[in-house]
Amino acid sequence: MTLTGNAQVFVGANHPFEWRSFPLPDVERKGLLVKVSLSSVCGTDLHIWHGKRTPPIPIILGHEAMGVIEKKGSEVEYDSAARKVKEGDRIAWSYIKACGECYYCVILNDTAGCQNRFVYGLFAGCDAAPYFNGAFSEYIYLRPGTTFFKLADDLQDEIVAPANCALVTMVNVLDRAKLRLGENVVIQGCGPLGLYAASLARESGASNVIVLDAAESRLQYAESFGANYKFNVGSMNEEELVKKIKELTGGLGADLVIEATGVTSAIPTGLKLPRDGGRYITIGPIFQGASAEIDLFNLIFKRISLIGTARNDARNLFDALAFLSKNKGKYPFQKIVGEKFKLQDIEAAFKAVDDRRMMRAAISA
Repeated sequence: MTLTGNAQVFVGANHPFEWRSFPLPDVERKGLLVKVSLSSVCGTDLHIWHGKRTPPIPIILGHEAMGVIEKKGSEVEYDSAARKVKEGDRIAWSYIKACGECYYCVILNDTAGCQNRFVYGLFAGCDAAPYFNGAFSEYIYLRPGTTFFKLADDLQDEIVAPANCALVTMVNVLDRAKLRLGENVVIQGCGPLGLYAASLARESGASNVIVLDAAESRLQYAESFGANYKFNVGSMNEEELVKKIKELTGGLGADLVIEATGVTSAIPTGLKLPRDGGRYITIGPIFQGASAEIDLFNLIFKRISLIGTARNDARNLFDALAFLSKNKGKYPFQKIVGEKFKLQDIEAAFKAVDDRRMMRAAISA
């Protein structure tokens, strides 16, 4: 008798998800079959849903997730931090599996740039075995070589699932930005990316953490996530904002500005906020056709470093989980996730996030 599992299959923008069953795969010696406990709807999932990005079709989406080991391969004894694991253990995994053999992996030690990377829930369709390549499903199959970590008992599912993409991305951003003690940080956007960035900047020793957003409902979370100043940019013009930032930074401007809005129109204004020699890093508008007109004179004359970044290294997940364990009582990470939806109600979950009724919708199988 062949055992099966159910999944929500994305078949194209403007089409409803399709509920399908697939045979559970045979588990390789170094593979893992995981029962998905909780997944969450990411901004990238929304981009795909709206047709702004085109994955292989059909596909099981979902890359922010955690779960329980259902069956492990005969050679899987330890997680990627050398901790012994068994079936029934809760784990989180890196949704990017690097090849370990290309120029980026071997020479540059930059697995985020791996040219042969496998990305769960984004790059692999479900029209061939092992089928379960995404987390909007009852199961996910982790291929040999996937980085995964056993979870501490005191880390709630709701805290871990969204962190598996949004937080690890921001850990990578802060790493690339080379934030130094005492620096002034401005964060454009107060969604999950921005809130994680605020808490990371605060714990990294930033002097001022200034958060900007046009939605008052999101700004209300800023202080509890480490921001000591917040501004509603919907009620300010660019000149007023630049003046405020300079007032808070000794007349200079921010050392580091992080764009986490996903809105391209925020970038020209954001580039007016760094000090001479400051850095501007953008992460949000990661979809085809995203563009912004910028003031090159301002960029060049003020010697601003403009950094674009995407993806993350597997080690960022280890750091993210350690950050959550250390700070779970200090910051209300559980507020990132709003309502929970059953896997069968995935359309409602997507609409809830798309309508901005919540920052992240959780989906349980």
